[in-house]
Amino acid sequence: MTTRAASEIVIGPLITERTYQLYTQGRYTFKVSARASKTEIKKALEEQYESQSIQVKKINTVHMRGKTRRSFRRVGSGTVGKSTDWKKAIVTLGEGQKIEGLFGSV
Repeated sequence: MTTRAASEIVIGPLITERTYQLYTQGRYTFKVSARASKTEIKKALEEQYESQSIQVKKINTVHMRGKTRRSFRRVGSGTVGKSTDWKKAIVTLGEGQKIEGLFGSV
């Protein structure tokens, strides 16, 4: 089994209204590699944020389907495209722990 860097597994945080609501409950949402397992995600997050010494308690993953896009530039030629499928990880940290810097000064 090949080992991947933490930056290849965790692509970045997702910041939306819903993820902010989860943030207030102590849960963080990240966009991750579609082939990453829960244990790989846990190790990558703990490695990325080791300066803050976080402990990942629980991870829920969701496969998100890409959206279908249509473009009508000329009459009769509706080209169809699709954005890529991706994976989302909702991470629960240990009691009283926070990841600093994701939501700015909020």
